Amino acid sequence: MVAHKNGKPVGRIAAIENRAHNQYYKDKVGFFGFFDVVNDNEVASALIQVVEAELKSRGLTSLRGPYNPTVNDECGLLVEGFDSPPMIMMTYNPSYYLKLYEDLGLKRVRDLYAYYISNEVPISEKLTRVAERLNKNGKVIIRHIQLSKFKEELKIIHELYNATLNRNWGYVPLALEDLEFAANDLKAFVEPEYVLIAEKDGEPVGFSMLLPNINELMWKVKNSSTLGKMIKFLWYLKVNPPKQGRLAVLGVKPEFQASGIAAVFYLEAILRGGKRFKGAECSWVEESNTPMMRSLEVLGAKKYKSYRVFEKPL
Repeated sequence: MVAHKNGKPVGRIAAIENRAHNQYYKDKVGFFGFFDVVNDNEVASALIQVVEAELKSRGLTSLRGPYNPTVNDECGLLVEGFDSPPMIMMTYNPSYYLKLYEDLGLKRVRDLYAYYISNEVPISEKLTRVAERLNKNGKVIIRHIQLSKFKEELKIIHELYNATLNRNWGYVPLALEDLEFAANDLKAFVEPEYVLIAEKDGEPVGFSMLLPNINELMWKVKNSSTLGKMIKFLWYLKVNPPKQGRLAVLGVKPEFQASGIAAVFYLEAILRGGKRFKGAECSWVEESNTPMMRSLEVLGAKKYKSYRVFEKPL
């Protein structure tokens, strides 16, 4: 839905019914997303009321967001860290949005954090010791994906994704078709050596994905024509690639989470990414994931952005 005032577009919003979420959790949650609006309570209220009416008509009993359109995509309202642009697949909004949300009766339900680590931060000795111990016994092997076996690798990542990230709040099992669709978009710029799979005794037990922050390039080409943007983007990607990355996914199967495999992933990301990037964001980390936050802090990463998910009854 798009709102107009005095003949000009002043806001937009989407009402989202995620049947997969409600089937998985036996819920009746409705979602909103793609919510952009001028600093005007009247406009914001009109948009949210349309969404509420639509979701109520579908028998849903609560409203949650922003999700664009799911928890597997960009989600959350930026509430801290407005002084730097967003990394790839992360949201951004003006600071006035927080008050608008609160005035609409939306309440905080969960915070998500983004951490940043510079390649100038010394590598933790503890991290190195854990990684060396696992590498020494030869039972854990970290390898990057092979594009020549792309379909087979996607099936492995699909199985690992659903086995390792199901502890995340709002998690919904990812269909292989959805992963293939996303992978086809990412394939143009993802570098295979930064998508890693851990194997223990030949069994895949975890994976991680470090993405180049192509948002840096999008800023450079934003004033060009559609064709010009495409040409310039590909040119920059080749001759002046992004200087920062985002560790977007890191998951280890539950039965192996105490083995130190996550530490090996962190070390590999630092060693490989440090040659290519000035620094990297690790995001997002759920507020209740204390072990992950402690691990990042041991690495020297600093929490520098916070995102918030809101909810209200319908």
